[in-house]
Amino acid sequence: MITTAKRTNVRTLLELATPWVYRRQGRYTLRIRPLGSKATYTLSLKTTHRQTAVTTANHLLTTLRTFHLDNPEATWEDLRERLKEIAEGILATGSVWDRFDPISGSPAYGGIGGVYADLRLDLAEIAATMPLSVDQAKAVMLGTKIMTAAEGRVEGDLMGIVEILEEMKHATDVPVSLSVLPASKAPQGPANATIFQHLADLYMEERKDDLEGSTKKNLMASIRTISGLLGDLDMTTHTRTDMLALRENLKEGRQVSTVNKILIHLSTIAKWAEANAHINKAFVDKLQIRKGAESQRKEFSPAQVAQLMEHANKLPATDWKRWALSLGVVTGPRIGEIYQLTSKDIFEVDGQLVMDINTNDGKTLKNKFSIRKVPLVSAFGLDLEALKEFAEAANGKLFKMSQSGFEQMLNLLIRDVLGTETKTGLSFHSLRHHLSGSLKAAAVSVEVSDAITGHSSGSITYDRYGAGRGVEVGLMAKALIKAFA
Repeated sequence: MITTAKRTNVRTLLELATPWVYRRQGRYTLRIRPLGSKATYTLSLKTTHRQTAVTTANHLLTTLRTFHLDNPEATWEDLRERLKEIAEGILATGSVWDRFDPISGSPAYGGIGGVYADLRLDLAEIAATMPLSVDQAKAVMLGTKIMTAAEGRVEGDLMGIVEILEEMKHATDVPVSLSVLPASKAPQGPANATIFQHLADLYMEERKDDLEGSTKKNLMASIRTISGLLGDLDMTTHTRTDMLALRENLKEGRQVSTVNKILIHLSTIAKWAEANAHINKAFVDKLQIRKGAESQRKEFSPAQVAQLMEHANKLPATDWKRWALSLGVVTGPRIGEIYQLTSKDIFEVDGQLVMDINTNDGKTLKNKFSIRKVPLVSAFGLDLEALKEFAEAANGKLFKMSQSGFEQMLNLLIRDVLGTETKTGLSFHSLRHHLSGSLKAAAVSVEVSDAITGHSSGSITYDRYGAGRGVEVGLMAKALIKAFA
Protein backbone atom coordinates (compact mmCIF):
# COMPACT_ATOMS: atom_id res chain seq x y z
CA MET A 1 0.00 0.00 0.00
CA ILE A 2 1.15 3.59 0.49
CA THR A 3 3.81 2.90 3.09
CA THR A 4 5.36 0.02 1.14
CA ALA A 5 5.37 1.51 -2.34
CA LYS A 6 8.57 1.19 -4.39
CA ARG A 7 11.32 3.73 -3.73
CA THR A 8 11.89 6.55 -6.21
CA ASN A 9 14.85 8.74 -7.14
CA VAL A 10 13.69 11.73 -5.13
CA ARG A 11 16.33 13.23 -2.89
CA THR A 12 16.83 11.67 0.51
CA LEU A 13 14.39 13.07 3.04
CA LEU A 14 15.70 15.14 5.90
CA GLU A 15 15.23 13.51 9.26
CA LEU A 16 13.13 15.29 11.82
CA ALA A 17 14.37 16.38 15.19
CA THR A 18 12.40 14.90 18.05
CA PRO A 19 8.83 16.24 17.65
CA TRP A 20 7.57 18.33 20.54
CA VAL A 21 3.99 18.17 21.81
CA TYR A 22 3.38 21.00 24.24
CA ARG A 23 0.47 22.80 25.86
CA ARG A 24 -0.20 26.45 25.15
CA GLN A 25 -3.16 28.37 26.55
CA GLY A 26 -4.75 25.10 27.62
CA ARG A 27 -4.52 23.33 24.23
CA TYR A 28 -1.87 21.07 22.79
CA THR A 29 0.32 21.94 19.81
CA LEU A 30 2.78 19.89 17.74
CA ARG A 31 6.09 21.49 16.76
CA ILE A 32 8.44 19.78 14.28
CA ARG A 33 11.85 20.79 12.91
CA PRO A 34 14.06 19.10 10.30
CA LEU A 35 17.52 18.25 11.65
CA GLY A 36 20.05 20.92 10.73
CA SER A 37 17.38 23.53 10.07
CA LYS A 38 16.17 26.43 12.19
CA ALA A 39 12.78 26.41 10.49
CA THR A 40 9.97 24.93 12.57
CA TYR A 41 6.44 23.86 11.71
CA THR A 42 3.70 24.30 14.29
CA LEU A 43 0.36 22.52 14.02
CA SER A 44 -2.54 23.02 16.42
CA LEU A 45 -3.84 19.71 17.78
CA LYS A 46 -7.11 21.35 18.92
CA THR A 47 -7.44 19.42 22.15
CA THR A 48 -6.89 19.83 25.90
CA HIS A 49 -6.51 16.08 26.41
CA ARG A 50 -2.89 14.90 26.23
CA GLN A 51 -3.60 11.32 25.12
CA THR A 52 -5.77 12.59 22.26
CA ALA A 53 -3.05 15.11 21.39
CA VAL A 54 -0.35 12.43 21.19
CA THR A 55 -2.55 10.18 19.04
CA THR A 56 -3.36 13.04 16.67
CA ALA A 57 0.31 14.09 16.52
CA ASN A 58 1.35 10.55 15.52
CA HIS A 59 -1.28 10.54 12.75
CA LEU A 60 -0.07 13.89 11.42
CA LEU A 61 3.61 12.92 11.52
CA THR A 62 2.86 9.74 9.54
CA THR A 63 0.96 11.75 6.94
CA LEU A 64 3.72 14.35 6.65
CA ARG A 65 6.26 11.62 5.94
CA THR A 66 3.95 9.73 3.58
CA PHE A 67 3.52 12.78 1.33
CA HIS A 68 7.10 14.07 1.82
CA LEU A 69 5.75 17.21 3.46
CA ASP A 70 8.33 16.86 6.23
CA ASN A 71 11.06 17.90 3.78
CA PRO A 72 11.13 21.69 3.32
CA GLU A 73 13.68 21.33 0.49
CA ALA A 74 11.55 19.01 -1.66
CA THR A 75 10.80 20.57 -5.05
CA TRP A 76 7.45 20.34 -6.82
CA GLU A 77 8.95 17.65 -9.06
CA ASP A 78 9.90 15.61 -5.97
CA LEU A 79 6.48 16.03 -4.41
CA ARG A 80 4.65 15.36 -7.66
CA GLU A 81 6.62 12.16 -8.25
CA ARG A 82 5.74 10.94 -4.77
CA LEU A 83 2.05 11.75 -5.31
CA LYS A 84 2.12 9.86 -8.62
CA GLU A 85 3.68 6.88 -6.86
CA ILE A 86 0.93 6.95 -4.21
CA ALA A 87 -1.83 7.16 -6.83
CA GLU A 88 -0.36 4.27 -8.82
CA GLY A 89 -0.06 2.23 -5.62
CA ILE A 90 -3.73 2.80 -4.84
CA LEU A 91 -4.76 1.60 -8.28
CA ALA A 92 -2.41 -1.38 -8.24
CA THR A 93 -3.36 -2.57 -4.76
CA GLY A 94 -6.62 -4.42 -4.29
CA SER A 95 -8.75 -3.75 -1.24
CA VAL A 96 -7.38 -6.39 1.10
CA TRP A 97 -10.04 -5.54 3.65
CA ASP A 98 -13.67 -6.42 3.21
CA ARG A 99 -15.69 -3.40 2.17
CA PHE A 100 -17.56 -3.52 5.48
CA ASP A 101 -15.68 -3.12 8.71
CA PRO A 102 -15.42 -6.54 10.37
CA ILE A 103 -16.56 -5.20 13.73
CA SER A 104 -19.06 -2.44 13.06
CA GLY A 105 -20.24 -3.47 9.61
CA SER A 106 -19.81 0.11 8.47
CA PRO A 107 -18.11 1.03 5.18
CA ALA A 108 -16.77 4.23 6.66
CA TYR A 109 -14.71 3.20 9.62
CA GLY A 110 -12.69 0.12 8.97
CA GLY A 111 -10.09 -1.32 6.63
CA ILE A 112 -8.30 0.40 3.82
CA GLY A 113 -11.10 2.93 3.25
CA GLY A 114 -10.61 4.12 6.83
CA VAL A 115 -6.88 4.60 6.18
CA TYR A 116 -7.60 6.76 3.13
CA ALA A 117 -10.18 8.79 5.05
CA ASP A 118 -7.74 9.37 7.93
CA LEU A 119 -5.05 10.58 5.52
CA ARG A 120 -7.52 12.94 3.85
CA LEU A 121 -8.51 14.42 7.21
CA ASP A 122 -4.85 14.76 8.23
CA LEU A 123 -4.14 16.68 5.03
CA ALA A 124 -7.05 18.98 5.83
CA GLU A 125 -5.56 19.64 9.26
CA ILE A 126 -2.14 20.31 7.75
CA ALA A 127 -3.71 22.70 5.24
CA ALA A 128 -5.51 24.59 8.00
CA THR A 129 -2.65 24.96 10.50
CA MET A 130 0.78 24.44 8.92
CA PRO A 131 2.86 27.10 7.14
CA LEU A 132 3.39 25.84 3.59
CA SER A 133 5.41 26.77 0.55
CA VAL A 134 3.56 27.09 -2.76
CA ASP A 135 4.83 23.66 -3.84
CA GLN A 136 3.76 22.08 -0.56
CA ALA A 137 0.33 23.71 -0.80
CA LYS A 138 -0.12 22.23 -4.28
CA ALA A 139 0.96 18.84 -2.93
CA VAL A 140 -1.60 19.01 -0.10
CA MET A 141 -4.35 19.91 -2.59
CA LEU A 142 -3.47 17.12 -4.98
CA GLY A 143 -2.92 14.65 -2.13
CA THR A 144 -6.41 15.41 -0.81
CA LYS A 145 -7.90 14.78 -4.23
CA ILE A 146 -5.99 11.50 -4.50
CA MET A 147 -7.26 10.33 -1.10
CA THR A 148 -10.84 11.25 -2.03
CA ALA A 149 -10.48 9.22 -5.23
CA ALA A 150 -8.92 6.38 -3.21
CA GLU A 151 -12.03 6.20 -1.03
CA GLY A 152 -14.06 5.92 -4.22
CA ARG A 153 -11.75 3.18 -5.46
CA VAL A 154 -12.63 1.09 -2.37
CA GLU A 155 -16.28 1.44 -3.39
CA GLY A 156 -15.44 0.18 -6.90
CA ASP A 157 -15.28 3.62 -8.56
CA LEU A 158 -12.06 3.69 -10.58
CA MET A 159 -12.80 6.82 -12.59
CA GLY A 160 -11.43 9.33 -10.07
CA ILE A 161 -8.02 7.74 -9.56
CA VAL A 162 -7.58 6.96 -13.29
CA GLU A 163 -8.41 10.55 -14.26
CA ILE A 164 -5.86 11.86 -11.76
CA LEU A 165 -3.14 9.59 -13.13
CA GLU A 166 -3.95 10.59 -16.71
CA GLU A 167 -3.74 14.28 -15.80
CA MET A 168 -0.46 13.77 -13.97
CA LYS A 169 0.96 11.85 -16.93
CA HIS A 170 0.43 14.75 -19.31
CA ALA A 171 0.91 17.71 -16.99
CA THR A 172 4.07 19.09 -15.40
CA ASP A 173 2.16 21.21 -12.92
CA VAL A 174 -0.79 20.60 -10.65
CA PRO A 175 -3.83 19.57 -12.75
CA VAL A 176 -6.02 22.48 -13.76
CA SER A 177 -9.18 20.58 -12.81
CA LEU A 178 -8.01 20.10 -9.25
CA SER A 179 -10.78 20.53 -6.72
CA VAL A 180 -10.79 19.56 -3.08
CA LEU A 181 -13.67 18.64 -0.82
CA PRO A 182 -14.15 21.22 1.92
CA ALA A 183 -12.69 19.65 5.04
CA SER A 184 -12.60 22.41 7.61
CA LYS A 185 -13.97 25.80 8.37
CA ALA A 186 -11.93 28.89 9.12
CA PRO A 187 -11.90 29.94 12.76
CA GLN A 188 -15.09 31.77 13.63
CA GLY A 189 -15.16 32.18 17.36
CA PRO A 190 -13.08 33.97 19.97
CA ALA A 191 -9.97 32.41 21.46
CA ASN A 192 -11.97 31.01 24.40
CA ALA A 193 -14.73 29.51 22.22
CA THR A 194 -16.11 26.12 23.26
CA ILE A 195 -15.41 24.15 20.09
CA PHE A 196 -16.70 20.67 19.38
CA GLN A 197 -13.26 19.08 19.88
CA HIS A 198 -13.17 20.45 23.43
CA LEU A 199 -16.59 18.94 24.19
CA ALA A 200 -15.49 15.65 22.65
CA ASP A 201 -12.35 15.60 24.81
CA LEU A 202 -14.43 16.10 27.94
CA TYR A 203 -16.85 13.37 26.86
CA MET A 204 -14.05 10.89 26.07
CA GLU A 205 -12.38 11.57 29.40
CA GLU A 206 -15.60 10.86 31.31
CA ARG A 207 -16.44 7.72 29.29
CA LYS A 208 -12.91 6.35 28.89
CA ASP A 209 -13.63 3.30 31.06
CA ASP A 210 -16.80 2.43 29.13
CA LEU A 211 -15.46 2.56 25.57
CA GLU A 212 -13.49 -0.33 24.12
CA GLY A 213 -12.03 -1.60 20.88
CA SER A 214 -13.69 -0.61 17.65
CA THR A 215 -16.47 1.31 19.43
CA LYS A 216 -13.86 3.75 20.71
CA LYS A 217 -12.04 3.75 17.38
CA ASN A 218 -15.21 4.52 15.44
CA LEU A 219 -16.22 7.29 17.82
CA MET A 220 -12.78 8.91 17.59
CA ALA A 221 -12.93 8.74 13.79
CA SER A 222 -16.29 10.53 13.86
CA ILE A 223 -14.93 13.14 16.25
CA ARG A 224 -12.03 13.89 13.93
CA THR A 225 -14.38 14.21 10.96
CA ILE A 226 -16.83 16.50 12.80
CA SER A 227 -14.07 18.61 14.33
CA GLY A 228 -12.44 19.07 10.94
CA LEU A 229 -15.69 20.33 9.46
CA LEU A 230 -16.82 22.51 12.36
CA GLY A 231 -13.38 23.95 13.03
CA ASP A 232 -13.56 26.73 15.63
CA LEU A 233 -17.33 27.10 15.61
CA ASP A 234 -18.40 28.10 19.13
CA MET A 235 -20.83 25.37 20.23
CA THR A 236 -22.28 27.63 22.93
CA THR A 237 -23.73 29.86 20.18
CA HIS A 238 -24.20 27.32 17.37
CA THR A 239 -27.49 27.24 15.48
CA ARG A 240 -29.62 24.71 13.66
CA THR A 241 -28.29 26.17 10.43
CA ASP A 242 -24.74 25.24 11.46
CA MET A 243 -25.79 21.63 12.05
CA LEU A 244 -27.65 21.41 8.74
CA ALA A 245 -24.57 22.79 6.97
CA LEU A 246 -22.46 20.13 8.70
CA ARG A 247 -24.82 17.42 7.46
CA GLU A 248 -24.51 18.71 3.88
CA ASN A 249 -20.71 18.65 4.11
CA LEU A 250 -20.80 15.12 5.51
CA LYS A 251 -22.83 13.97 2.50
CA GLU A 252 -19.95 14.81 0.15
CA GLY A 253 -18.39 11.49 -0.89
CA ARG A 254 -20.08 9.42 1.83
CA GLN A 255 -22.91 6.92 1.86
CA VAL A 256 -26.09 7.77 3.73
CA SER A 257 -25.49 5.05 6.33
CA THR A 258 -22.04 6.51 7.00
CA VAL A 259 -23.39 10.04 7.40
CA ASN A 260 -26.05 8.83 9.80
CA LYS A 261 -23.53 7.00 11.96
CA ILE A 262 -21.41 10.15 12.25
CA LEU A 263 -24.52 12.18 13.08
CA ILE A 264 -25.42 9.71 15.84
CA HIS A 265 -22.01 10.32 17.40
CA LEU A 266 -22.48 14.08 17.01
CA SER A 267 -25.84 13.86 18.77
CA THR A 268 -24.45 11.70 21.58
CA ILE A 269 -21.71 14.20 22.44
CA ALA A 270 -23.83 17.32 21.92
CA LYS A 271 -26.68 15.96 24.06
CA TRP A 272 -24.17 15.00 26.76
CA ALA A 273 -22.71 18.51 26.65
CA GLU A 274 -26.19 19.99 27.02
CA ALA A 275 -27.06 17.69 29.92
CA ASN A 276 -23.83 18.67 31.69
CA ALA A 277 -24.34 22.42 31.13
CA HIS A 278 -21.36 22.84 28.81
CA ILE A 279 -23.75 24.32 26.22
CA ASN A 280 -27.27 25.68 26.58
CA LYS A 281 -28.86 23.85 23.66
CA ALA A 282 -27.87 21.08 21.25
CA PHE A 283 -29.55 21.57 17.86
CA VAL A 284 -29.06 17.98 16.73
CA ASP A 285 -32.55 16.46 16.79
CA LYS A 286 -33.79 14.72 13.64
CA LEU A 287 -30.60 15.33 11.65
CA GLN A 288 -30.36 11.78 10.34
CA ILE A 289 -31.22 11.13 6.70
CA ARG A 290 -34.13 8.78 6.14
CA LYS A 291 -34.12 8.30 2.39
CA GLY A 292 -31.50 5.81 1.24
CA ALA A 293 -30.52 4.86 4.79
CA GLU A 294 -31.46 1.20 4.45
CA SER A 295 -28.66 -1.19 5.36
CA GLN A 296 -26.82 -2.71 2.42
CA ARG A 297 -25.87 -5.75 4.44
CA LYS A 298 -27.85 -8.90 3.72
CA GLU A 299 -28.11 -12.34 5.27
CA PHE A 300 -27.35 -15.60 3.48
CA SER A 301 -30.25 -17.88 2.65
CA PRO A 302 -30.41 -21.29 4.38
CA ALA A 303 -29.45 -22.91 1.07
CA GLN A 304 -26.35 -20.70 0.77
CA VAL A 305 -25.28 -21.48 4.35
CA ALA A 306 -25.71 -25.20 3.70
CA GLN A 307 -23.64 -24.84 0.53
CA LEU A 308 -20.84 -23.09 2.43
CA MET A 309 -20.76 -25.77 5.12
CA GLU A 310 -20.81 -28.55 2.52
CA HIS A 311 -17.69 -27.00 1.01
CA ALA A 312 -16.05 -26.47 4.41
CA ASN A 313 -16.59 -30.07 5.50
CA LYS A 314 -14.74 -31.30 2.40
CA LEU A 315 -11.61 -29.26 3.17
CA PRO A 316 -8.69 -31.00 4.96
CA ALA A 317 -8.82 -31.01 8.75
CA THR A 318 -5.59 -28.96 8.74
CA ASP A 319 -7.01 -26.20 6.52
CA TRP A 320 -7.69 -23.04 8.56
CA LYS A 321 -10.39 -21.95 6.10
CA ARG A 322 -12.51 -24.99 7.05
CA TRP A 323 -12.67 -23.97 10.69
CA ALA A 324 -12.92 -20.21 10.20
CA LEU A 325 -15.91 -20.69 7.91
CA SER A 326 -17.50 -23.33 10.15
CA LEU A 327 -17.20 -21.16 13.26
CA GLY A 328 -18.74 -18.28 11.34
CA VAL A 329 -21.75 -20.41 10.41
CA VAL A 330 -22.49 -22.04 13.78
CA THR A 331 -21.72 -19.11 16.12
CA GLY A 332 -22.34 -15.96 14.04
CA PRO A 333 -19.34 -13.96 15.31
CA ARG A 334 -17.77 -10.82 13.92
CA ILE A 335 -14.85 -11.65 11.65
CA GLY A 336 -12.40 -9.86 13.94
CA GLU A 337 -13.53 -12.00 16.85
CA ILE A 338 -12.81 -15.18 14.89
CA TYR A 339 -9.39 -13.96 13.79
CA GLN A 340 -8.19 -13.36 17.36
CA LEU A 341 -9.02 -16.85 18.65
CA THR A 342 -6.28 -18.92 20.28
CA SER A 343 -5.97 -22.56 21.33
CA LYS A 344 -6.98 -21.58 24.86
CA ASP A 345 -10.28 -20.17 23.58
CA ILE A 346 -11.67 -23.56 22.45
CA PHE A 347 -12.40 -25.79 25.45
CA GLU A 348 -15.10 -27.81 27.20
CA VAL A 349 -17.49 -26.62 29.91
CA ASP A 350 -19.42 -29.46 31.58
CA GLY A 351 -18.89 -31.64 28.53
CA GLN A 352 -19.94 -28.90 26.09
CA LEU A 353 -17.32 -27.53 23.66
CA VAL A 354 -17.37 -23.72 23.67
CA MET A 355 -15.71 -20.82 21.90
CA ASP A 356 -14.56 -18.19 24.39
CA ILE A 357 -14.55 -14.64 22.97
CA ASN A 358 -12.57 -12.52 25.40
CA THR A 359 -10.09 -9.67 25.77
CA ASN A 360 -7.23 -11.79 27.11
CA ASP A 361 -3.70 -11.32 25.77
CA GLY A 362 -4.38 -7.95 24.17
CA LYS A 363 -7.48 -8.93 22.15
CA THR A 364 -9.91 -6.11 21.37
CA LEU A 365 -13.67 -6.33 21.03
CA LYS A 366 -16.46 -3.97 20.06
CA ASN A 367 -17.70 -3.48 23.61
CA LYS A 368 -18.13 -5.27 26.95
CA PHE A 369 -21.21 -7.14 25.70
CA SER A 370 -19.03 -8.85 23.07
CA ILE A 371 -17.32 -10.91 25.79
CA ARG A 372 -19.06 -14.29 25.82
CA LYS A 373 -18.77 -18.07 25.67
CA VAL A 374 -20.67 -19.54 22.73
CA PRO A 375 -21.42 -23.28 22.65
CA LEU A 376 -20.31 -25.17 19.55
CA VAL A 377 -22.99 -27.50 18.24
CA SER A 378 -22.64 -30.13 15.52
CA ALA A 379 -24.95 -28.40 13.05
CA PHE A 380 -24.42 -28.86 9.29
CA GLY A 381 -22.16 -31.84 9.92
CA LEU A 382 -19.55 -29.86 11.90
CA ASP A 383 -16.94 -32.30 13.27
CA LEU A 384 -16.40 -30.98 16.80
CA GLU A 385 -13.65 -33.47 17.62
CA ALA A 386 -11.64 -32.48 14.54
CA LEU A 387 -12.13 -28.79 15.41
CA LYS A 388 -10.85 -29.42 18.93
CA GLU A 389 -7.78 -31.21 17.55
CA PHE A 390 -7.10 -28.34 15.13
CA ALA A 391 -7.25 -25.83 17.99
CA GLU A 392 -4.91 -27.87 20.18
CA ALA A 393 -2.42 -28.37 17.32
CA ALA A 394 -2.31 -24.62 16.65
CA ASN A 395 -0.63 -24.11 20.04
CA GLY A 396 -1.41 -20.40 20.03
CA LYS A 397 -3.26 -18.31 17.47
CA LEU A 398 -5.57 -20.44 15.35
CA PHE A 399 -5.05 -18.24 12.29
CA LYS A 400 -1.43 -17.29 11.72
CA MET A 401 -1.64 -14.87 8.78
CA SER A 402 -2.25 -11.11 8.92
CA GLN A 403 -5.78 -9.99 9.69
CA SER A 404 -6.10 -8.30 6.30
CA GLY A 405 -5.07 -11.51 4.52
CA PHE A 406 -7.40 -13.57 6.71
CA GLU A 407 -10.39 -11.36 5.90
CA GLN A 408 -9.59 -11.10 2.20
CA MET A 409 -9.13 -14.84 1.64
CA LEU A 410 -12.18 -15.79 3.70
CA ASN A 411 -14.48 -13.40 1.84
CA LEU A 412 -12.98 -14.47 -1.49
CA LEU A 413 -13.67 -18.11 -0.60
CA ILE A 414 -17.30 -17.29 0.17
CA ARG A 415 -17.73 -15.50 -3.16
CA ASP A 416 -16.08 -18.37 -5.05
CA VAL A 417 -18.24 -21.05 -3.41
CA LEU A 418 -21.52 -19.16 -3.86
CA GLY A 419 -20.70 -17.42 -7.13
CA THR A 420 -21.62 -14.01 -5.67
CA GLU A 421 -20.06 -10.66 -6.58
CA THR A 422 -18.64 -7.80 -4.53
CA LYS A 423 -20.90 -4.86 -3.65
CA THR A 424 -23.92 -7.16 -3.25
CA GLY A 425 -24.11 -6.80 0.53
CA LEU A 426 -23.07 -10.43 1.02
CA SER A 427 -19.88 -11.15 2.97
CA PHE A 428 -18.67 -13.05 6.02
CA HIS A 429 -20.74 -10.66 8.13
CA SER A 430 -23.86 -12.06 6.41
CA LEU A 431 -23.37 -15.26 8.43
CA ARG A 432 -23.99 -13.19 11.55
CA HIS A 433 -27.21 -11.87 10.06
CA HIS A 434 -28.24 -15.41 9.10
CA LEU A 435 -27.76 -16.67 12.64
CA SER A 436 -29.68 -13.74 14.14
CA GLY A 437 -32.52 -14.36 11.70
CA SER A 438 -32.53 -18.09 12.46
CA LEU A 439 -32.70 -17.47 16.21
CA LYS A 440 -35.58 -15.06 15.72
CA ALA A 441 -37.44 -17.47 13.44
CA ALA A 442 -37.03 -20.20 16.07
CA ALA A 443 -38.66 -17.90 18.66
CA VAL A 444 -35.51 -17.82 20.81
CA SER A 445 -35.76 -15.18 23.53
CA VAL A 446 -33.98 -11.89 22.95
CA GLU A 447 -31.92 -12.44 26.10
CA VAL A 448 -30.52 -15.77 24.86
CA SER A 449 -30.07 -14.51 21.28
CA ASP A 450 -28.11 -11.47 22.48
CA ALA A 451 -25.95 -13.67 24.70
CA ILE A 452 -25.00 -15.79 21.67
CA THR A 453 -24.27 -12.89 19.31
CA GLY A 454 -22.73 -10.54 21.88
CA HIS A 455 -25.27 -7.75 21.65
CA SER A 456 -26.58 -5.42 24.30
CA SER A 457 -30.25 -6.11 24.97
CA GLY A 458 -30.92 -2.39 25.33
CA SER A 459 -32.56 -3.14 28.68
CA ILE A 460 -31.20 -1.66 31.90
CA THR A 461 -32.62 -4.66 33.76
CA TYR A 462 -30.57 -7.13 31.73
CA ASP A 463 -27.51 -5.05 30.78
CA ARG A 464 -26.79 -3.49 34.16
CA TYR A 465 -28.43 -5.49 36.93
CA GLY A 466 -28.28 -8.88 35.21
CA ALA A 467 -24.87 -8.49 33.60
CA GLY A 468 -23.02 -10.62 36.13
CA ARG A 469 -25.24 -13.68 35.78
CA GLY A 470 -25.21 -14.22 32.03
CA VAL A 471 -27.03 -16.95 30.14
CA GLU A 472 -26.11 -20.57 30.79
CA VAL A 473 -24.15 -22.31 28.05
CA GLY A 474 -26.68 -25.14 28.08
CA LEU A 475 -29.55 -22.77 27.26
CA MET A 476 -27.57 -21.26 24.39
CA ALA A 477 -26.73 -24.71 23.01
CA LYS A 478 -30.40 -25.70 23.00
CA ALA A 479 -31.27 -22.42 21.27
CA LEU A 480 -28.66 -22.97 18.54
CA ILE A 481 -29.81 -26.55 17.92
CA LYS A 482 -33.38 -25.28 17.63
CA ALA A 483 -32.35 -22.47 15.26
CA PHE A 484 -30.43 -24.83 12.96
CA ALA A 485 -33.08 -27.58 12.96
